[in-house]
Formats: sequence, C-alpha cells, structure tokens
Amino acid sequence: MPEEVFFKLLKTLNNMFLIPHLGTIIWLIIIFGLFLYILSKFAWKPLLIALSNRQQSIADSLNAAEEAELKIAAIKATQSEAIEIARLKKDSLIREGNEQAEKIIAAAKEKAQIEAERIISDTKKRMAIEREASLGQLKDQIAMLSIEIATKIVSSDMEDRKRQEKLVSELIKEVDLN
Repeated sequence: MPEEVFFKLLKTLNNMFLIPHLGTIIWLIIIFGLFLYILSKFAWKPLLIALSNRQQSIADSLNAAEEAELKIAAIKATQSEAIEIARLKKDSLIREGNEQAEKIIAAAKEKAQIEAERIISDTKKRMAIEREASLGQLKDQIAMLSIEIATKIVSSDMEDRKRQEKLVSELIKEVDLN
C-alpha cells in the first residue's frame, strides 16, 4: 500500500511540472523571440565577423606555417649544399697541402743530394790534392835518401864489399823506419 501512495504522488508531481500553463508558454515565446531579435540585431553580426576573422587568421597561420616549412626545407637544402661544398674545399685543401709537402720534401731531398754530391766531390778533390802533395813529398824524401845513400856509398871505402852491403842494409833499415 505505501507503494501506491508513492506512485500517486509521483504522478501528480509529474503532471504539475510537465504541462506548463498557457500564459507561461506565451511569455516564453515572446521572451525567446525578443532574445532572438536582440541577438540577431546586436550580437549575431559581430559574432559572425569574429568567427570569420578567426577563420581567416587560422587560414593565414596555416599558410604562414606552410611557407615557413618550405623556407626551412630550402634552408636545410642550402645548408646541406654549403656543408658539402665546405667538405669538398677542405678535402681539396688537404690534398693540396699534402702535394705541397711532398714537393717540399722532394725538393729538400734533391737539394740535400746535390749538396752531398758536392761535398763528396770537394772531398775527393782535396784527397787527390793531398795525395799528390804526399806523393810529391814522398818522392822528394826518396830522392834525398837516394842521394844520401849514394853519397855515403861513394864516400865509403869502395874496396870492401862486405862493408858496402852492410852499409846498404843499414840505410834500408833507416829508410823503413822513417
């Protein structure tokens, strides 16, 4: 039984709130129409203009973003080209530096070889001159010794043969010692 009372109360409340009075409906229509008129007169155009401006600014921003992407892509391509050119120049400079270093080393070796040959040639000439001078001195000494030996032989007694042989052997020993 209490359930029936509850359902009756619920049905009464629903009927009261769900079906509005005719005056309320008329006033509601008048206020809604007035509200619509005021919105269309004063707010609708500015709202449409603001939406149009917002739509245009979004479109401009998208276009600007696309242009920025294109510029970035162009800059990246230019940057890549510049990096490649710089790398090629670096490689070229390194190659040229190595070639110049090799040329300098070759020139230095050649110059050192020429200098060494000149020094060897000068040394050979000096040695030849000194050898000639030594041979000349040796010839002079031999000639002097020969004259001394001859003088001693002639001055010694010519009759004694053993004495002459002994004298010659002594002089030869003296020559060997000098």
